[in-house]
Amino acid sequence: MTQDDHKQHGKHQELQAAPIKLSAEAVKAGMPTGWQGDDQSIWRDFSFEHYLDGVRFAERVGQQAQQANHHPDVLISYLKVRVTYSTHDAGGVTALDLSEAASIIELK
Repeated sequence: MTQDDHKQHGKHQELQAAPIKLSAEAVKAGMPTGWQGDDQSIWRDFSFEHYLDGVRFAERVGQQAQQANHHPDVLISYLKVRVTYSTHDAGGVTALDLSEAASIIELK
């Protein structure tokens, strides 16, 4: 990457709007069914009959997160996977977190 490319990349990043943290009320109003949380983070536990089913689900979540460039915390436990969303740049939950949370329900 040339010096001019670096300058253009920096300008592009400056033009991107910073994510906006939602209020606790807005999070509660927009939270998908089955999710819990507050204005700092939202999470949901997904249960599985077999351990490897949870591992495969976590992989699908990871693949979708990579495509969306928005990565949740994923904790794999025995027969359970907890997915937690929070936007670090905003210091809490954003509309993108709510949207991604709703979309991964279909991955189970």
